[in-house]
Amino acid sequence: MKKILFFAAVIFLGSCEPRQGKSVDEVPQKASQVNDIQAKTHDFVAQEVLQANSYTYVKGLEKGDEIWMAIPKREVEIGKTYYYEQAMEMKNFKSKDLDRTFESIYFLGGISDQPIALSQNGGKAPNDEFHKKKNPSQKQELNIQQEEGITSIGKLYDNLRDFENKKVTVKGIVTKFNPDIMNRNWVHIQDGTGEANSFDLTITTNDIVKVGAIATFKGTIAINKDFGAGYKYDLIMEEANQVNKKSDVKVN
Repeated sequence: MKKILFFAAVIFLGSCEPRQGKSVDEVPQKASQVNDIQAKTHDFVAQEVLQANSYTYVKGLEKGDEIWMAIPKREVEIGKTYYYEQAMEMKNFKSKDLDRTFESIYFLGGISDQPIALSQNGGKAPNDEFHKKKNPSQKQELNIQQEEGITSIGKLYDNLRDFENKKVTVKGIVTKFNPDIMNRNWVHIQDGTGEANSFDLTITTNDIVKVGAIATFKGTIAINKDFGAGYKYDLIMEEANQVNKKSDVKVN
């Protein structure tokens, strides 16, 4: 595979661009498994479709090469031409849902039924749809019941250095949940505190929660965390565990 250096404001898990026509699969579980990224427009004809719990796996024919891709779950029609822009390649990736290991597979943020133009940022790929680093929603008007031992999201952002590498407990409403990305689940919560871009906390965990549920998590705070692929956070809670499943909340 031909590799070229790829310089962009959004850095993916990996630092090279693969040639057109190699495999693609669901979201990477280990950053070390990711070899290449690509940010050009491509087209392929769907040859085979496998539906998993959260993702759709597609074998496509692209410029004479058969490739495997993984995209957020959707319907894909065999024999139809689809288009995509960004992708990340993984080697020897095992899909838990399919109980299958792909020698090479690319993760796509999505596909289009129509040709797509290159991004208007000089060819740099936009953030993918698996997980956006920006807040996915507006700040909600919440009144979370205060409890001893709970640290508010606003306080975390106001005192980043004080909480770095420390275990804390937070409680809030789940505003977004993305499962099984890089071998972990990604949760966004709000608790009604914080201002501007400091009201949303990203949490990585092995636990499963539902959007709209009230959850309490205990985990380790990291700051200025960069996973690559646009996954960069001023503040994030890692390796968190859900400590209870029932809380009272008022949403205005």
